[in-house]
Amino acid sequence: MSLDSLTFDWVSSSDLDQAITIEQASFPPEEAATIDSFKYRQSVAPSLFLGVFSAPSSDPSRKLIAFTCSTLSPDSTLTHHSMEHHDQDPKHPSLYAMIHSVCVHSEYRRKGLATALLNELVLRLKVLQPKQLEGRIKGARLITHDVLIPLYKAAGFTLVGESQVVHGPDKWYEMKVDFAMPPPNEVEKKEEEVHEKAAIIATEFSSTRRNPGELLATFPSVPRGVDGRNSKELFCLREECRCLLLPPLPVPISSLPSSDSAVPTLPPSPGYWSLPSPLSFENIGFTKTTSLSSPFSVGIKFLTCADCDTGPLGWHDPQGVDLGMEVERENEGTGGVREGRMFLLDAERVRYA
Repeated sequence: MSLDSLTFDWVSSSDLDQAITIEQASFPPEEAATIDSFKYRQSVAPSLFLGVFSAPSSDPSRKLIAFTCSTLSPDSTLTHHSMEHHDQDPKHPSLYAMIHSVCVHSEYRRKGLATALLNELVLRLKVLQPKQLEGRIKGARLITHDVLIPLYKAAGFTLVGESQVVHGPDKWYEMKVDFAMPPPNEVEKKEEEVHEKAAIIATEFSSTRRNPGELLATFPSVPRGVDGRNSKELFCLREECRCLLLPPLPVPISSLPSSDSAVPTLPPSPGYWSLPSPLSFENIGFTKTTSLSSPFSVGIKFLTCADCDTGPLGWHDPQGVDLGMEVERENEGTGGVREGRMFLLDAERVRYA
């Protein structure tokens, strides 16, 4: 099945069995939604249950490939109550979409579909609101685990901080996006803009587009400037993914560390681009903490592509620190950031352009 044939459409009640199968394959049992909760969300908020399908609605054999579902709440933060109830009461002048799930069928992951689906949802929330809700949806909220924070940042969400919601054994982090609503005289233009942007988004995960970068093996040596800085744009290792990991930077942060920075379980590398902060990357993802050792401690995280999850692309030793909370403090400038951190991007596991 070609990615070019995929289409966005609302998830109907007849699609819910496919949706719950994808949901249960995407979350551990203690975090996955139930079919009853899906039936409730689809019945009270059908215009917030958006899917990616294998074909248009005219094809009765089409399959659900990915979906996201939300409900509305007057609360500007995600709580247990706002996760369980849909509230679009007219007395509330401002409403927020509470995003419950963003799930992709296992056969279609690492193709940029999650980012494309989020972009489409945000476009529809901003400019194609139902008439009774027009101008009242002010933004969207979600909670995620720390390893997926880069994915949602790439879709325009910002990190709020650790969530008070308890759902399963792992910590959750709240993220948000707020909408700048268009003036009334521009509303009529928005539907056309949505379709134009949707076409652009579709090309982002089209199989006809290719990564512009070249593998390190095509160069006589690691490409870098005379001062050791990164002189190229560094892209995802996967040829079909166009995710930019690191732009050429104005400071010489990219001198390659010695072989002492190698992880014994990884293939030998000619070196690593060493960055002091995850915020230095254009896009980057992380795995959960592993049981593998670095030269300094046990428990490293691997670096992955924020769009398609390809990895490992490198590694980082969090030294037992909660990386999500540390990034939040760094982003807010409130201190508490370790000195001498290294986020190591394998020079041989990226593409150069």
